[in-house]
Amino acid sequence: MDTTTTKYCKRCKKDVTWHIDRVVHWKQLLITIISCGLWLPIWLMLAFYPTKICDECNEPIWES
Repeated sequence: MDTTTTKYCKRCKKDVTWHIDRVVHWKQLLITIISCGLWLPIWLMLAFYPTKICDECNEPIWES
């Protein structure tokens, strides 16, 4: 994934570089087992639709 592109951060109010935090799958599996499968849809969203994180303020960048 190319993170050299910039995205507009609403909190910083400018274009910033970004990164994606990796999903720790063993933790997600444990939460899914403890919650009897209720966490599974959230885990799938985290894995297939990762959130871009601003490098300056460390907040999510929500695209509109």
